[in-house]
Parts: sequence; C-alpha cells; structure tokens
Amino acid sequence: MADKYTKEGYHRFTLRIEEELYKKIKELADHDKRSISKEIEYIIEEHYGNNRKE
Repeated sequence: MADKYTKEGYHRFTLRIEEELYKKIKELADHDKRSISKEIEYIIEEHYGNNRKE
C-alpha cells in the first residue's frame, strides 16, 4: 500500500486540468452521484474498455 489513505491495488496522483473541463466532469459526477475521482476513473475505463486495440 502506498499510504494509509490509498486502497491496495490503487495509485494516488495529482491531476491538473483546465477549469472548464473540471466543471464538465463535476457536472457529470454530480448527475451520476459519483465523486469527481470516480467519474474520471469511469471515463478512462469507458475509453480504454471500448477502444482497446489487441
């Protein structure tokens, strides 16, 4: 485990994004009743899950 706040199998990092993109993600997260972090994780999983080249 990286630190006491991070679950086993997860990694913690800082992400800097433009204000407008943050607002869009926050709107989606609020609508889907997710944290912003989980919304970003969902977006990434959807992108790579649907566009994976094998």
